Amino acid sequence: MQINHAGRVRFSRGNSIFMASMPFTIIFFVSFGQGENENRDSLTRTSQQTVSQKSNKVANALKFINGYMENSNKMAGRVDIVEWVNSNNLSTEHFKAQLKKIIDGAYKAEPEIGLGFDPILDAQDNPAGFELETFDEKTNYLTVRGTDLIEFKLTMKVIEENGNWLVDGCGIVNIPDDKRAKR
Repeated sequence: MQINHAGRVRFSRGNSIFMASMPFTIIFFVSFGQGENENRDSLTRTSQQTVSQKSNKVANALKFINGYMENSNKMAGRVDIVEWVNSNNLSTEHFKAQLKKIIDGAYKAEPEIGLGFDPILDAQDNPAGFELETFDEKTNYLTVRGTDLIEFKLTMKVIEENGNWLVDGCGIVNIPDDKRAKR
């Protein structure tokens, strides 16, 4: 923006040049308003990214647990729990290692029955699938409930690793006692 000796203001926007005899404050206001639109656009993009991030967190957690349920509910051809989790790309290496440690420790202590329940579900029985009940954006903890047994609740936790949101806690695996769903 330039002001010449005659008090005329010259400013450009893109490839266009405008001349006006307006007071400087009005031009400043218009210029400020343009910046406001850019800020609003930036906030809109940030909001859309936040919504997208939240939906990725939730979608990945639901995809993980419902994929697990699909395998778990098979009558034939079911894959072992550790094998299924190790082949799944929606959980962290930390989650996989902790799950194996829990199961191996249980079979060492009780060779005949192991844990006696599913550590991912923190239960013996299970619903057909899960849907979101609550999500805490600050802690990244989710509570999911059964699609056919709505009173069945499960706590999960997701973390970001290498730009991907992955399950790092579910059932008794990496979920503190005070965060676990009440039974």
